[in-house]
This record gives sequence, structure tokens and C-alpha cells, in this order.
Amino acid sequence: MQYTSKFFQTVCALSVICLTLLVSSPLALLAFSDSASPTPVSDPPNDQEDPVPENKYTIPNNAIDAYYMNENPDNPAIPSKPVYDVFTVEERQAQGLVLEIPKVSPYYGQKVVYLTFDDGPEPENTPAVLAILKNQGVKATFFVVGNQIEKYPAVLRQIYQDGHAIGNHSYNHIYRELYQSTNSYFSQLRHTDEIIKNIIGVRPRISRAPGGSAGSFTKEHWATLKNLGYTEVGWNISSGDASSAKAGQLVNNIAAQMDNKNLWSHATLLMHDGRGHAETVKALPAIIKFYKDRQFEFRVVNFETPSPW
Repeated sequence: MQYTSKFFQTVCALSVICLTLLVSSPLALLAFSDSASPTPVSDPPNDQEDPVPENKYTIPNNAIDAYYMNENPDNPAIPSKPVYDVFTVEERQAQGLVLEIPKVSPYYGQKVVYLTFDDGPEPENTPAVLAILKNQGVKATFFVVGNQIEKYPAVLRQIYQDGHAIGNHSYNHIYRELYQSTNSYFSQLRHTDEIIKNIIGVRPRISRAPGGSAGSFTKEHWATLKNLGYTEVGWNISSGDASSAKAGQLVNNIAAQMDNKNLWSHATLLMHDGRGHAETVKALPAIIKFYKDRQFEFRVVNFETPSPW
């Protein structure tokens, strides 16, 4: 009986041990599995967007709301905006880039006026003109002279940064030197282009011949303009400010010429902001009012600007 009791106790002890092993083994296995296998770490959330592919075409660092010509031959012209080129003629030729102007249709509105100023920049008149234009919310086009730019680069920068168009008006405006030959004319244009580009980082593609092209340009001039990718811009309304006329008379001169309704769709007004043209500055608010009262659209000169005649 004593033997049976000891046997029973032994069996019970073994049963307890086996039951303990059965219960603890899955937990042990699970613990071993957890310690042996690395816990997968989820990737941190990506708060950054995929990088945007870098633009392979050149854009100036100080870009404004304008149309910039660069390496892209299929870069479409932007309507109603100033036109600039990130390359000079020589740089385009050296890199084998196209020089020709993109084909655009001329813009004829019902009532359109282009305010243009020649012979600047000048330290007093040009900033005064810019202030008036800014106050009136109007953009204009400035045909600048190279040796004036060298003297007053800050004024050129202001013209550019204010969103106006800039055109090339030769280097020195001295007719006997400028019109000696086709080569002398385009040498001045190229030199002025380089000066402008050194100051604002780009150069214009529009130009205006001092005194106008009539009587000064030959067929060779026109052919070279086309080959080098310049657009020559004349005028069809003159303020008459090359004379000693006072501000009131300048306004009257313009009003009289605007009786010609054929010009309303592309009125290109010639004024000057160079030295000796304080009367133009005085007349400008009344000139702008004249066109605003008649609901004219103000535009800058670009590739869309029609030939004045």
C-alpha cells in the first residue's frame, strides 16, 4: 500500500512536469521566434515630393514676367510680354542655336497703343517716367542707348525690374558713325546688346534705328536684321517732343494724329526720356489719360507688334 502511494505520487509529479512543459513550450517557442527574427521596420513617411526634373533650358536668375528665348527652338512666344534673349548673337552663333524670330501673328486690337521712349536712360527723366507709369499701372517700351546705359546701369535695371520692354537704340546715336556702313550699324547693336546683358543678364530682340530706318537703311540692312534675328520697330504717332514744344502742345500733337482711325489698332507713339525732355515727363500723365479715357489697351512692343505703316 505504501508502494502504491509512492508510485501514485511519482506519476502525479511527472504529470505536472509534462503539463507544465506543454503549456510553457509554445510561449518559449514564440519568445525564441521573436528574439531570433528581426522585427520589420516600416519606412518612415516620405514628406517630400519626388524631385522635379531640372529644366535643361537656360532661364535667367532674375527672371520677370517676360518671354525668354533660350536653347529651345520650340519655345513658343508669350503674347503681350516683353521679349528677351539669354544669349547674344555671338553666343548663338558659337553654339549653333537658331537666330530667326519665331513666327507669330501680328496683334491688331480695336484700340491699342504702344508708349515708346527713346534715347535713355537718363538719371532724372527716366525715373520720373517710370514713377508715372507705375502710378498709372501702365507698361511701356524703352529704346536705350549703349553709352547711356554705361553711365546709368541702375536705371536700366529699374526699367527691366518694373516689367517694361527694352529695345536696342544703338551705342552712341551719332548718325555719321552709325550709318557709315551696314557693318558699323550692327557693330553698335551687338556692342549695346553685350552692355545690356552684362547688367540685366539678358538682351533685347527688338531695335529702333536712331532717326528711323527711312533714308538710312539699305536692302542689306534689312537682310542682316532678319539673319541676326532683330525686329526693327518704327512709329506712326510722334509726340513732337524733339522740338521745343511745351507739355500742352505735345498732348495736342498726339490728339490731332489720333484722328486717323486707321492707327487705332496699333498706335505706336514716339516720345523721348533722354536729356532735355522734361516737357515729355510733364505731359505724360495727360497723354495716358487721353488714351485711358478712350479705352485704349496699353501694350509693350514685342514680336506681335504690327508694322506701324
